[in-house]
Amino acid sequence: MRPLPILAGLLALPTLALATTLVPHTLAQRAEQSDRVVLVQVISQTLEETPGAAIPLKTITTVVVGKDLRGSGPSQLNVVQLGGKRGLESMQVPGDAKFNVGETAVLFLRCRLAVDRCHLVAMSAGKLDVAGEEVFVKDLFTGKWGKRTLTELSAELSPGPVKR
Repeated sequence: MRPLPILAGLLALPTLALATTLVPHTLAQRAEQSDRVVLVQVISQTLEETPGAAIPLKTITTVVVGKDLRGSGPSQLNVVQLGGKRGLESMQVPGDAKFNVGETAVLFLRCRLAVDRCHLVAMSAGKLDVAGEEVFVKDLFTGKWGKRTLTELSAELSPGPVKR
């Protein structure tokens, strides 16, 4: 028996566990990682199938942009998420956002492959629910919920002066 390699392996386990944990993102961090931050309304959802792919189902949520809070682009776009539901078959990524047709939300989007085909930044933390002028924001460090107006959120997310 070789105790040294076993001990090294046991000591490495906590490091591996930390590497797989979802690190909370502040609003500013989510905005920095986004190509666009937008106020949207969900108008439809469809399922895209790619037989033989590692993840054969993708859910495509079509949204209409009501306001750009950061960045710019087309007034209608598709949010692509891995997984979906087809009949009795369902594939979902744990921690990803869920969309409902007709709902209004603020989305943090990364649109690297096409300006009208985007992915959420920080999974479910990339979607903020909206009711009227109020945006519901969860502090990912404390787990507490708070509210901001769209105007306050827009001011908070606007890029600051360029540092040289």
